[in-house]
Amino acid sequence: MTPSSSADSVRSYAVVADPDVGLSSRVLEQFAKRDLLPERFLARVEAGLLHVEADCAGMDDVVAEHVRDVLASLVNVRRAALVTRPRRLAA
Repeated sequence: MTPSSSADSVRSYAVVADPDVGLSSRVLEQFAKRDLLPERFLARVEAGLLHVEADCAGMDDVVAEHVRDVLASLVNVRRAALVTRPRRLAA
């Protein structure tokens, strides 16, 4: 994997978990404690599972992967995925 610049990429996280009222705030906490504000944050219950999605810019590869690993270790989380995509430039 090649390192990517934090300025030209967005990290997209997807977390699937057993429904838990406190999980959304625990996910958001992982960004807040690193002084990062997700550009997009969505939580919904679908088919009996809680799906949390977050997009965040300004993260290098090491931090992004560490956040994914921490999210995966949270109680009730079944899986946590991370995708890095290029930032879309404004038209």
